[in-house]
Amino acid sequence: MCLGAECDHENVDRRAFLTGGAAALAGLAATGVAGADGEKKPPPTRVLDDPTIRHGKVAFKSGDKEIDGYLARPKAEGKYPAVLVVAGNLITEEYIPNTCAALAVAGYVGLAPNIFHPVPKGATPEGMNKALAGRTDDDYLRDIRAGGDYLKGHEAVKAGGVGILGFCSGGRRALLFAVKFDDVKAVVAFHPAAHTKPEEVVGLKVPVQIHHGEADRVSPSTVSRALEKQLRSQDTPVEVYLYEGAEHGFMAYTRHPEYKPDAAQEAWKRTVAFLDRSLKKK
Repeated sequence: MCLGAECDHENVDRRAFLTGGAAALAGLAATGVAGADGEKKPPPTRVLDDPTIRHGKVAFKSGDKEIDGYLARPKAEGKYPAVLVVAGNLITEEYIPNTCAALAVAGYVGLAPNIFHPVPKGATPEGMNKALAGRTDDDYLRDIRAGGDYLKGHEAVKAGGVGILGFCSGGRRALLFAVKFDDVKAVVAFHPAAHTKPEEVVGLKVPVQIHHGEADRVSPSTVSRALEKQLRSQDTPVEVYLYEGAEHGFMAYTRHPEYKPDAAQEAWKRTVAFLDRSLKKK
């Protein structure tokens, strides 16, 4: 669920490019889960057509550049807690906008900053590697911070800090962001990248929830177990959930056969309950 270079410091491979870019969008009409009668039905975790929410692209400043992002919010007027969504792949892959939409269904404003904005439209895998060459964690964290600042000024966002949720390298950067910035109130990391180190979460005190497939061949679940050990040693509230037979893309309904509906639904139920406890408590 992340770019090849983002997962393991190797070049972006053809499969990562196709699932993360234009090919994923082109295949959305065919996305579905076969029912008992063989007919394809919408994936059970897809909520982009929910009538109670609104969503779409937004733009905001990050340093001296304008970058884009994807925002979803409830249609009902009011102010809601906010959650940043940190992708490990291009945000054009539909499960990222859908994650923002699922947050809106749950009563949040969700924003995925486009931290891969240097990648030009229609880039080849080689072009993607070239565009991202030299990007540092600080560069990515600056873009995430810009998204957080945008949320703070949004008319639908309630004051009081944000949650942050990330996938693969985005899960790692969600953790790094929470260490660095004190306005983060909760972190959810899905299968943090293989190069995530326990020492990177030293000093993190806000509640953390981690989800990891036990059959993950991109980032082994031992990564999350090592993070759990470090977090518990420093009294950071932490929950770790492992999903038997689930691979790296078990949350992404744009990926088959990796997508596991049952595990994805259970993980999302736990995610929302965790965010509610952390961000909606009186």
